[in-house]
Amino acid sequence: MFDFWIIVAAFFAAIIDTSLGMCYGTILAPALIICGYSPEIAVPAVLLSQLVVDVAGGISHAKVKNFTRKDVSAALLVAIPATLFVSLGAMLNIKLPAVLTKAYIGVLVLGLGMMMLKGIKFRKTAKGLAFISAIAGFNKGFMGGGFGPVVVSGQIIFNHDVRPSIAIGDIAEIPVCIVGLLVFAILGKLSFDPIFLIVCIPALIGSLIGPHLTLQLSKTVYSEKIIGSVILVLGAITILKLLHVI
Repeated sequence: MFDFWIIVAAFFAAIIDTSLGMCYGTILAPALIICGYSPEIAVPAVLLSQLVVDVAGGISHAKVKNFTRKDVSAALLVAIPATLFVSLGAMLNIKLPAVLTKAYIGVLVLGLGMMMLKGIKFRKTAKGLAFISAIAGFNKGFMGGGFGPVVVSGQIIFNHDVRPSIAIGDIAEIPVCIVGLLVFAILGKLSFDPIFLIVCIPALIGSLIGPHLTLQLSKTVYSEKIIGSVILVLGAITILKLLHVI
């Protein structure tokens, strides 16, 4: 029964992730832990299935022109610092309590969501985007989630369009997931579990649907407000869970 709900969670998480550029790990990692899987199994399962989602979703994003050649440089600017810092997050996953990381992720995501809703924008800078991407990469390695909300909202705040921001968030996450898995393997904390396959199949199917929804979302005048609202809610939920309010 638990496996059924995990399949459902992986499917819808993949659709949401590839359409909004976020929430896959945020949804699936807690679902796996609630179903009794340890963080040392849950986080690699999320990283592996996220890799499947990002590859399939990236191909779909390219097909519907959410991602084009002019977006390659921005994708590299996101991917490189995020990939470097995912290693640090993965190593600390085993050694540190998650409470401090959850607190800063909650506050950061909440702040980014509020800035998006208020329409606050900054001048495009490579340093600003690299800094945001490094934080996102660390989040991914440490707890399996917290990459998309930071990267997508960060790009939009730094004056990137919604449509490529979402696609870049998915595509730039590919090397992040690969390095995160390698770190778990090197540390001897990666062993095959049937749950890996259970989450990968529905995630693959869902990832082929999401990019088409991105195309439709980008046509609405309220697209930034929609994404900002989702991010604001995620930040609030993170903080409330940390305070044991929900």
